[in-house]
Amino acid sequence: MHGCSRRAITVALLMVALPAATAAAAQAAAPPKRLYACVTEQFGTLNLATKKAKCPAGQTKISWRVEPGRGKPGKPGTPGAPGTPGTPGTPGTPGAPGTPGPAGAPDTPEQVREKLLQVDGPGSGLDADLLGGFPSADWQRRVTGTCAAGSFLTAVTADGNVGCGTGGDITAVTAGDGLTGGATSGDAELAVAVPLDLTQTGTGAGVIDASITNPASGARAIDVNHAGVGPGVFAISRGIALWGNTQTISAAAVLGDSDTGEVIVGRHTGTGCGVSCNGIGAVVGRHDGNGGYGVRGFQTDPAGGIGVIGQAGISGGQGVGVRGENVNAANPSNAVQAVTNGAGSALLAQGTTAGTFNGNVVINGDLAVTGTKSGFRIDDPRAPSERTLTHTPVETDALTVTYSGNVRTGGDGRATVRLPEYADSLAGDWRYQLTPIGRFGQAIVEREVSGGRFVVRTEQGGTKVSWTVTGTRRDPQAKRDAIDPVAAKRGRDRGRYLDPALYGQPASRSSVRRLRPTTTGRGRAVAAAERPRLASER
Repeated sequence: MHGCSRRAITVALLMVALPAATAAAAQAAAPPKRLYACVTEQFGTLNLATKKAKCPAGQTKISWRVEPGRGKPGKPGTPGAPGTPGTPGTPGTPGAPGTPGPAGAPDTPEQVREKLLQVDGPGSGLDADLLGGFPSADWQRRVTGTCAAGSFLTAVTADGNVGCGTGGDITAVTAGDGLTGGATSGDAELAVAVPLDLTQTGTGAGVIDASITNPASGARAIDVNHAGVGPGVFAISRGIALWGNTQTISAAAVLGDSDTGEVIVGRHTGTGCGVSCNGIGAVVGRHDGNGGYGVRGFQTDPAGGIGVIGQAGISGGQGVGVRGENVNAANPSNAVQAVTNGAGSALLAQGTTAGTFNGNVVINGDLAVTGTKSGFRIDDPRAPSERTLTHTPVETDALTVTYSGNVRTGGDGRATVRLPEYADSLAGDWRYQLTPIGRFGQAIVEREVSGGRFVVRTEQGGTKVSWTVTGTRRDPQAKRDAIDPVAAKRGRDRGRYLDPALYGQPASRSSVRRLRPTTTGRGRAVAAAERPRLASER
């Protein structure tokens, strides 16, 4: 389009812009308006502009009037897809129950005898042959009678009467409607087909005493098989609800197994604590022996897992996931210890704030920092309730701050250096270092720091100067926590070394409190392979 006239460009633009402008005006029903644009005659391009805008050199400003119009209706669109089916309606009310059928005739003695023969056998405790000919009304249906305080149930006869004694096991049970199985106690299982309520009102050993006296027996003393969703065993007590005691080091007082769900869960509802449940644990591990662990968790998954986890924030909770606390001021041991024999970290912490330490921190080893090393963060002395100041550390024997930069002097050889606004309130007693760059000549501090600035002067004007200033901190924290470079060793540290190997001394002369090795009850360090394994680990 080289050589196009302004009139030709204007006509072409009107032909292109009028349909779009007309459609837009029809949609908005707006009054007539005038549009402005800058045209590049060399390339024939158009850039929309405003009425007061000035076009750059090489461009010509044009304008045109846009009249509102009315477009033709478009063709009907394609019908949309069918909607999602509605929610099914509520099921109807169940019908009324049907009329019960007539009661069946009672079994004859012979029919009952035939049924009992199906469970008769050696050691069953039931002799169905002896029941033949007896009417069902004569068979024992319920247990009657009670035992005096201090005595226990030892036998139940066919008529329901009980025999009592001061010790021993139940020695005889005659089967009735509520009991199946049989034989003498210890020789066969006793299955209770109805709810069993045993009450002990005295001070004896207990309501149920299940004993296996054979040390080599691997049988279970009490077996509970519950196919429902309720508790297998439910115990309520004003003392210990469930108590487990084991006599061998390789066994467990309480052992739980599960293929899918949690194995052992301790849950405290908090309803009986009153104002606060502080000091009460849902799960408590206590070890009163010499060495050992109050709570021990181990993980055997070869793909990796977690031995012990403490979680917070579940169900909106605001507590702490894991806490280690030393409540004895005379105890020199650590509240939390982390040890690893592998290549990983003994302690890994991650989060928005990976760690917060309220107190002194001692690091016996190298410190590697991959992020910003912020040496101190303090309240800004100018507005301590509104802002903080953060500086990176410089190893020195005093609390100081250092600032540096470059400046070029003017024709008169002078330049003003401006320090951060907070420098004057944070530090004082400034020390200076000036280095001219690119030419020989002197550089001096003509006026020291005052009001957050100082003046540099060079022998020749227009000289670039690299400057560094160091000030001693004088903020409230620095005054309270001033560094004493030389400190005398006291107490157990006296006569010991932070790193005794550097001075040709044995490791026993170290003052560093290192983690203690795991020990047995006899105090001897033991490797993992030597420690007796629990039955749950086999």
